[in-house]
Amino acid sequence: MPAIRHLCTAFAMLAFAGQAYAAPSCTWDSTAGPLSYYIDLGAPWVARDAPIGTLIGTVQTFATPEVTERKIRCINDGTGTLTFQASPTGALYPGPLPQVGPWDVNGKVIETGIKGVGLYIRLGFPFNGGGSNSFTPTDDVAIPYTGENNRYSGVTPLQIKELYSTMALIKTGPIPTGRQFFRGQMVRSQISFLGDALNIHVSGVVQQAQCTLLANPVSADPVQLGTYTLADFTGPGSYTDAKDFYVTLSDCRDDPAGGIASAYIRLEGAKGSVPLEPVQGVFSLDNKPGSATGIGIQLLRSTGSPMPLQQDEAVTPLVVDKTVLHFKARYYQTAPTVTAGSANGALDFTMTYR
Repeated sequence: MPAIRHLCTAFAMLAFAGQAYAAPSCTWDSTAGPLSYYIDLGAPWVARDAPIGTLIGTVQTFATPEVTERKIRCINDGTGTLTFQASPTGALYPGPLPQVGPWDVNGKVIETGIKGVGLYIRLGFPFNGGGSNSFTPTDDVAIPYTGENNRYSGVTPLQIKELYSTMALIKTGPIPTGRQFFRGQMVRSQISFLGDALNIHVSGVVQQAQCTLLANPVSADPVQLGTYTLADFTGPGSYTDAKDFYVTLSDCRDDPAGGIASAYIRLEGAKGSVPLEPVQGVFSLDNKPGSATGIGIQLLRSTGSPMPLQQDEAVTPLVVDKTVLHFKARYYQTAPTVTAGSANGALDFTMTYR
């Protein structure tokens, strides 16, 4: 009987020693100190007048090695909780933003240092709860992030080695002109037992697609619509031959790998002219003394379809260096009776790029 008691005691001590070995802990696999990751997002383009919340370029996914190939190793026997927290080094964009794909990015977009450009980061394994050897997010895998592990890690320990991440640049406001460059540490983190865990450094260049309006961009100003007799107008809705003209946009910049922006134009009445049938592109003459009555001017696209007024209308994709917008104009009868006189009208236009 005494021999049996001693044997049971030995087994109990062996079991206790095994549990002590697997107690929750995190250690440096080599040199101590936070892991460092450097990610370059390239030089994506965005249309100058794209709305706030627009994705700049594309969503990019990375598997980034640690600079010196170090790693963190964590084990857990399920009796405790390991915690990992990652926070932005800079401010978060405070305003509301639309979803980016399936993701709600509100409160999760880091200011990059470029005015109007924010950075959204999502972490992959081992921060997505994909197994017993991973951290389970308490909210989402986006930065700012908190994750916990309170499960038995099994034979494969929880390791942080390569950084798996998904990143997107998002427009948060007007962006300064020219190539805008950013580089710096965007994320710092803490992990149980070690303190500082890893730092994420991100760089990139943001470029805007846009054009310039030089002096006298209209091919003919004024556009000469011709001289007609009263007999040329046969009733409301009748019209004369259309005359071609164009607007030249200069110094156009867009992604050379594939354009991302189109030119939009907004047309408003000017110098006494007012819209009469905006959807049909019809506006009044300037109504100066001696003006004809019963007619207006209709603006058309190059295809001959009406060019609406008082709203932003897409015209054509940008062409690098020079983009030409083609239009037509003609007189258009607006009343049952037409009287002779001068027939002049004017529009102001505003260009945007989206």
